Amino acid sequence: MRLSILLGTALSAALVSASASANLVTVACTGTAAGRNVSVTHGTTTATVFAGQIKLTLSNSAGVNLNGLWKSFCTELSQFIYINGAAQTYTVLPVSDLPTPGAGMGSARADAIARMYAAANFTQFGSNNDVAAAFQIAVWEVSMDYDGTAASLDTTVGTFKGNNLSAAINSSVASFLSAAANVGGTQSNIVGIGNASFQDQILDLSNGIPAPGAMALLGLAGVVGSRRRK
Repeated sequence: MRLSILLGTALSAALVSASASANLVTVACTGTAAGRNVSVTHGTTTATVFAGQIKLTLSNSAGVNLNGLWKSFCTELSQFIYINGAAQTYTVLPVSDLPTPGAGMGSARADAIARMYAAANFTQFGSNNDVAAAFQIAVWEVSMDYDGTAASLDTTVGTFKGNNLSAAINSSVASFLSAAANVGGTQSNIVGIGNASFQDQILDLSNGIPAPGAMALLGLAGVVGSRRRK
């Protein structure tokens, strides 16, 4: 099944250093978890997509060991990831360098996303479908529209828009975006994994690396099931 998204510490220092020398990891998408199908607009394209948690199995990592089971959220709506498709080689990167290909979102947006991870305090990885969907929507909003001001974080205008979102999702989105705009707020230790041909993902390292076979409460994506990108 194709999932389309149309639409601190010594460890973190080691990851940044390793990414400069092309630290690679093998990524297999094994499914989705909590989330909702929502209508979003990316640029001029409107589609119904899955917003929520993506389950990943990481292996063969070089440098810092990322091997294990993860949940992730994605940074883009213009590429695909495939459930139970062929495993792909990704590069470990600072979130500021995602999405790839391209110039990356930059440090201001990456730091804002790190503040949302800290404020969410792992609730985004729980079983609440509305919270998981809201967190992914907030990641998309920050990665595409944040310019360093709170006014730019509005899912009704800009490059990214959420359409007819439920009251429960909108409430959580507002909370996450408020945390993103709090420039002095605490940041979680997050890292990106990027592939020029497939959807890039964010991993939350705040609880360390998950043991193989144990699902970490960490990292995803929006999904359009098998719908083709416009």
